[in-house]
Amino acid sequence: MIAEIKTCSIAFKEWAGVVAALADGRQSLILRKGGIAEGPRGFAPEHSQFWLYPTHVHEAEQGLRTHPAGALESAAAHPARVPIDVFVAVESVGYASRRETLTALEPLHVWTAETVRKRFDYKRPGLWVLGVRAWRRGEPAWVEATAEHAGCKTWVELGRALDLTASTAAVDDDTHARRMAAIADALENDA
Repeated sequence: MIAEIKTCSIAFKEWAGVVAALADGRQSLILRKGGIAEGPRGFAPEHSQFWLYPTHVHEAEQGLRTHPAGALESAAAHPARVPIDVFVAVESVGYASRRETLTALEPLHVWTAETVRKRFDYKRPGLWVLGVRAWRRGEPAWVEATAEHAGCKTWVELGRALDLTASTAAVDDDTHARRMAAIADALENDA
């Protein structure tokens, strides 16, 4: 799928620890409830390919099972520039309406059980599950943080298209296929 696109200027805001887990192959999905600025319809996967915009908003409060080196120390900072180096392609989208589904998906993400429970139970039970493939740039592209990037929103425009042709996959093809099958199986059994 990455061969179809050479540049992209759209980014999806996600916890920095999740971005790191996707980049190094510890995670193969994105769990999403929806953000305040997304309106009454809630979260909608508006784009199927995008950069990840790392953020620390709410990350330290609710938690991840693992943290990359330095992630918690940088959580208090509000950088003027943001490193963009992980690109993802959404390969599946499903809605988990049962807690058992999320338990089955636990090996594929780094959120704590408490974080998953809080997000799942907030307002209306359930979470969106995006099965993704991640690629990492050789060097991060630094993007100026703007007022338009601030707040509880999912999608942001980076202001310029970033090249992804030199990016490498976070996991090999076989591992990726097994993980996408596990996500599909879990969501199929959710009904």
